[in-house]
Amino acid sequence: MSNRIFVARIPWSICKIALKNHFSKFGPVSDGYVVLDRITKRSKGYGFVSFVTKEAANNAVNSVHEMDGKQLVVNLAFEKENINTK
Repeated sequence: MSNRIFVARIPWSICKIALKNHFSKFGPVSDGYVVLDRITKRSKGYGFVSFVTKEAANNAVNSVHEMDGKQLVVNLAFEKENINTK
């Protein structure tokens, strides 16, 4: 189990600070960011949040999330080394 979550459907107006603040109610957040387009520097509408504990990440995944009136899609993130393993 990972302590990192993938967050999709993030409203364009949400920055990494707001994202981290939203998920901090589930436990201490060690990192969080919204993925930006390299050229326009605008949000791509998804990001990642890392928690100090796996339990906090699991609690976040098992809850319903809404920001700016938009329901987020939240899942555990795959570990990088496991992405190409098949």
